Amino acid sequence: MGSGKRRFWQTEIPERAPLMAWLISCIILTIWNLSRGLNLWAAYNFGGIMMALLAIFILWKGHARLPALPLWIGYFATMFHFFGGSLGAADSGPGPFCFGGMQPGEWLCADGVNGMYHVHPWWDKFVHSMNSTAIAIAWALGWRRMSEYHGWQLSPRIVAFTAFSLGVAIGVVYEVYEFFGKVFFLTIDQGGYDNTASDLVSDVLGAGLGVLFIHFYDPMNKTSDKSGQLPIPSEVRLTNVGTIPLMIMGVILSLDYLLLNGSMVNSDYDLIGLLMLSTLFVSGLLVARFRFQNSKVNKTDSSEKVGMSS
Repeated sequence: MGSGKRRFWQTEIPERAPLMAWLISCIILTIWNLSRGLNLWAAYNFGGIMMALLAIFILWKGHARLPALPLWIGYFATMFHFFGGSLGAADSGPGPFCFGGMQPGEWLCADGVNGMYHVHPWWDKFVHSMNSTAIAIAWALGWRRMSEYHGWQLSPRIVAFTAFSLGVAIGVVYEVYEFFGKVFFLTIDQGGYDNTASDLVSDVLGAGLGVLFIHFYDPMNKTSDKSGQLPIPSEVRLTNVGTIPLMIMGVILSLDYLLLNGSMVNSDYDLIGLLMLSTLFVSGLLVARFRFQNSKVNKTDSSEKVGMSS
């Protein structure tokens, strides 16, 4: 009976164990943070509970056929974010893991409402990389399974490129969100140019690592068409139209930071923010144009079919 239950959770439907771990961990962290008055991270973890419930609703029956390992990678990426922030304190005092006179920054000892983010600058970069890796893995798995379901026969290269472009684009959009909040509402200040540019570097590297991992790990890639000569469905083309400008901007700004020390943008936070925001508008216009053209083509095809039938 017990071994049968283990097989059901871990082998027959591998999605269930990491999803339940995600839900239970976020519930525990939410209660723990509320009990210490760390309401900011209690709210973040409550958001994690909602996301976990949504994922459980979508994936619980195992129809997506997702391998367990990528889901566990996503779980740990999420937990590094939520747990790292939860190690702080509601005031300027020490966090819960400051033992025996330890000072903030030693091991898991932290202070302030942002925990490890406050005492370890590398924590933010690590979490950005992990999250971008998990996002790229999730999208690569999703595109492959949509391809199998709809009979698109996407090549592994198309799947990898689309997932990479999405992963980097999401990272750029998040940086635009931070920039937008700081400039227009004066609510967010995440450290200016160096923080934003290094976050983009982490996003690009993480997305690249994610698609590289899943390219070789996903068993469905081994049996898919590898020619790349088949027509690309409109869903994939629309995704690429919307994300490629953002991906290109993210890569350019990352290379500028790494190789040119920010000389292309004069290490100016406002300039880099405006460039990303402008690229987001360009992506939106390209998506609208694509949808308009696609709608015209569909109407023309429908009219031709009606004419032929009559």
